Amino acid sequence: MDNLLQQNLLYLYHNKIDIFHAVQGHLAKELLTTFELQNDNNGNINVSYLIDDKIHWLYAEDGGDVEDWLQKHSNLAEGSYDIVMYGLGLTHHLAKLIAQSSALNFYIIEPEIDLFIQVLKVIELEELLEHPQVKLVEVGNDNETFARFHNLFNTYSEHKSIEVYIPYYAEIDIDSMKEFYKLNYMYKEDKILKFSYENLFGTQPYRNSIRNIEAMIRADSIKVLKNKYVDCTALIVGAGPSLEKDVELIKQYYDKMLIIAAGSSIQSLLHYGIRPHFIVSMDPGEANGRVFCEVDTSNIPLVFTPTIYDQILNNKFLRLFYAFFNDNSITDYLFSDKEIDYRLDSTVTVTGTAIQVARYLGAKVIVLAGQDLSFPNDNYYAQGAGHGDMNDLNKKIKLSDMEIENVQGGVNRTNYSMKIALENIESLLSTMRDVQFINTSSLGARIKGADFIPFAVMGRQLSDAPYNFSNLSNISKELTIGNENYDILLSKLVNLTQIFEGFIFNNEKSLKIIKKIDGLSRISPNKAMNQLVKLENEFSKVTDHAMFKSFISRWSWGLTNKYDQQVIKIEAEPTMIGKAKLLNQIVVPYIKEINKSIMDIQAEFQDLIKKLTLSKEKIECKKG
Repeated sequence: MDNLLQQNLLYLYHNKIDIFHAVQGHLAKELLTTFELQNDNNGNINVSYLIDDKIHWLYAEDGGDVEDWLQKHSNLAEGSYDIVMYGLGLTHHLAKLIAQSSALNFYIIEPEIDLFIQVLKVIELEELLEHPQVKLVEVGNDNETFARFHNLFNTYSEHKSIEVYIPYYAEIDIDSMKEFYKLNYMYKEDKILKFSYENLFGTQPYRNSIRNIEAMIRADSIKVLKNKYVDCTALIVGAGPSLEKDVELIKQYYDKMLIIAAGSSIQSLLHYGIRPHFIVSMDPGEANGRVFCEVDTSNIPLVFTPTIYDQILNNKFLRLFYAFFNDNSITDYLFSDKEIDYRLDSTVTVTGTAIQVARYLGAKVIVLAGQDLSFPNDNYYAQGAGHGDMNDLNKKIKLSDMEIENVQGGVNRTNYSMKIALENIESLLSTMRDVQFINTSSLGARIKGADFIPFAVMGRQLSDAPYNFSNLSNISKELTIGNENYDILLSKLVNLTQIFEGFIFNNEKSLKIIKKIDGLSRISPNKAMNQLVKLENEFSKVTDHAMFKSFISRWSWGLTNKYDQQVIKIEAEPTMIGKAKLLNQIVVPYIKEINKSIMDIQAEFQDLIKKLTLSKEKIECKKG
């Protein structure tokens, strides 16, 4: 056994260094062994473990537990699936599934390092890890290992995923299992959201983030608003149907609350004659632009994020304040020299952004009105909202086949995007222990973390506000942007354009190398292999570059995600002719599309450089 253990450790050292370090680190601790290899009464190798002073065995002596488990998963023999398998044990369950179908791909997490060490004593690890159906094995039960597993799985998985677990792992450590599946859900949800976001908006959020730079440096950051209304009550208004029931009460208590219109609710509020103290907007699409087409916002300040549809900033607002999201690579780079303490968590709904803004301004009580996050009585918006096509909205409602509990104890019709928005807000609320949340949306979904209190009751609890929320004159502006700031931005933009020109140059060289590989693959496989190494070095100059990862892979997220899924096939292909074919099918189209993306970004940068240069010249003229 010791010889096999050393052989497996040597294999891990050369091929799976992360697992090797995890195993070595565990062995170095010299902990008492939780699991022990033993022969059962039938002479078969089994593993015993101790829980609550009682000895348990991984496997029943007659093997009936594995057969029963296999029977429960007999449906897996009927299709091609990517199996997320929690637990490896002595590989008996895995072996049965592999024997059952060659159309299954396995992504395995072994949470018990101690048990995995016992496995290293009795199986040929190379045979397991190099099996064509075993795509991934990770070992450990810490969040870093779980996160790495889910990230890799969601990158490379191509088929419908099925989750299976070996029953005794629930007995060994149910808390680790729960954490694994919680993270699994989060990563799957994140991938779905990214696909949906790209399908809905394309590259518009990134174009906006570039186009809005010039407006941002003429605006104020929300840093000047920090804690300006300490301990106030803020009202975050959504455009849900229940807003109509609270309108008169909002008017009644207008002076006692900081009223923030979340996105499109500005239409409904102005429709009812209510002027909010702030508007918060972030959505990148043209539909958001329509929200501001028919409303007068000249006496209302706007808080916006760089992703906002760029035409909106051409409207008149009392004042403009910008805030950064914590995942915007464009503004991260261009404003890296600025001291920023006001990054907001990126949220799927503007309500989440507005909540963070309210807290940043000092609110200790945040009230949610018109935040139905569902379709109460099969309605979408409150009156006054006119930016959406009614036929499209009615179709969405009719196609919504999900239900959610409402604040009255009944159910509302909802859909997946509304459900995700609700969960996103609930997750945000759970992180804000210093704020009390109240939900007055009398027709809407129940929001975990926000007590439902009717507006009439909540309003009577409001104390006289010490602030004049409509008076912004006492809030100082940031220092005027000077030539130095423009020079810094222009220098960074010029540097970026040069880096991107280098990417195109490297990509063109890579395409030429692929042509060579294609020609050599039939007449000189060894020379073709040398060219393949050259290609990897050349193309990695692009894909490994920080600016590629920050800008281009996000700009073309769906394209890059598909490429990452496909490119691993090249390494697995045994012949040079086959590799050359895959290079032309996978890498060549990707490089060509990436070059198009780079040229699109370059065009946006050039336009921004012209705007900044013109603004700088105007400042110089005024000074002159």
